[in-house]
Amino acid sequence: MSVNMKFLFAMMALRRVNRFGERKMFELAPGVMKMLDEDETSPSSLCRLANRDTITPRCTITEIRSWLEKSQSECEEWAEDGIKVTTAYSTDYPSLLKEIPTHPFFFYFKGDIAPLSRDNIAIVGTREPTSEGRRQAKSIGKELVKEGYGIVSGLALGCDTAGHEGALDGKGYTCAILAHGLDIVTPAKNRELAARILENGGALVSEHKPGVPPTRRYYAMRNRIQSALSSHVLVIETTVTGGTMHTARFAVEQKRPLGVLKLSTTDDENLFVEAVAEIKETLSGIVLTSMDEVLSFVRSDTSEEE
Repeated sequence: MSVNMKFLFAMMALRRVNRFGERKMFELAPGVMKMLDEDETSPSSLCRLANRDTITPRCTITEIRSWLEKSQSECEEWAEDGIKVTTAYSTDYPSLLKEIPTHPFFFYFKGDIAPLSRDNIAIVGTREPTSEGRRQAKSIGKELVKEGYGIVSGLALGCDTAGHEGALDGKGYTCAILAHGLDIVTPAKNRELAARILENGGALVSEHKPGVPPTRRYYAMRNRIQSALSSHVLVIETTVTGGTMHTARFAVEQKRPLGVLKLSTTDDENLFVEAVAEIKETLSGIVLTSMDEVLSFVRSDTSEEE
């Protein structure tokens, strides 16, 4: 068994200790890595680590042994469905994701995540775009992959779907970030799209293990990963109260350049005019009105923005 797998199984076992969350995983990881260097990751040594600084034991050696076995069997079961898991201490963990302070310790994925360490653009927006907004999202996605960029989005209906479809039409890379375990795909209408993404060399990723169902909170949490995995964030259409605004705010926090489309005025578009102003005035986003401006925006160097 490789060192990486021993580390993964050890951390998965420790994650089962009562009240051991994400932050605790990062605290314990150096100790587990030291054990690996000394070739000592037995259930007893892991149990000692888990019970450090406590009077009443948090777990037993028998429990740790059982959890190690369970971790290995889970990974084998997930692998049969194409699901893999990596950690923030592994070389295949996306480098951009490590830049944010709230990056997940475990990262689950299907497909190829190597391109996530290169230039990717987040295309995000409302689930109910205008026909023009949908057309623009798809066209921009297609154009950007032809320029060598990947497209990151959330597989939601509307703008997300159009962005993914544009990337696929342009025969480029696209990655969907999901707000639940990778054993399911939501919305159900996009199961075929998810399959196409994988068939064409893309990826489905999540911070949640298989079996975890979607919740409103998880969708909000997912937005920070969309922006984190991208060099630039592009908003197609949204309302001021739409979930896309969470992604826009995360982009600002994470120092990702933020752009928003301003489409030619139509009656339907009036729903989104207020959000364009909000993104420009409050979040210092760049308003874009043409493909040339979009290309100039994504080619801008992040370091120049900081």
